[in-house]
Amino acid sequence: MLGWALLVGLTGRAWGAPARTADRAAGALLTAGLGTAMVLAFGRLPLWYAPTLAILSAVAVIDRAHHILPNRWVLSLVGCALWSRFAHGGWIMSLLVAGGVFLFFLAVHVLSHGGLGMGDVKFSAALAFALGYPAAVTAMVVGLWASALYALMLLLVWRRRRTRTLPLGPFLALGGLVGLVELLH
Repeated sequence: MLGWALLVGLTGRAWGAPARTADRAAGALLTAGLGTAMVLAFGRLPLWYAPTLAILSAVAVIDRAHHILPNRWVLSLVGCALWSRFAHGGWIMSLLVAGGVFLFFLAVHVLSHGGLGMGDVKFSAALAFALGYPAAVTAMVVGLWASALYALMLLLVWRRRRTRTLPLGPFLALGGLVGLVELLH
């Protein structure tokens, strides 16, 4: 797990978005912290968990800082998804849930006239494919509820205007983490 954290921290130039030193450090610390906590809580993890955690951490940091989800991270998550499907099976249900998630987020993208970015659409489908059913449903529900609660807090507590955009990637990453934990039970 620490190797993946170092990889996240040292490969900032390959992130696909401007990566400040603080961004790389945050991604590395998040990867190391989450990975260590999961190993302590659940013991030995499947091999595809470590790169998936690294991707979720990097995506959360990049999207929070720059409001972009680079395709290289989405494709990396698809690679982890293929790895998990070869290891655990469940191809048909995973493809069905990923397709459903993709269509739902694509409809939101179209109906909101780009208010939801295509990076979020692609990332959510890749995450759903990686987690499979029912963990993908849990991940999407947790991610969307967390983003809705945060948006409500911004509106009510800090009196922010509705014109401000909110990155969905960190909330989808949080949902993905919850989905990974669900898979271990």
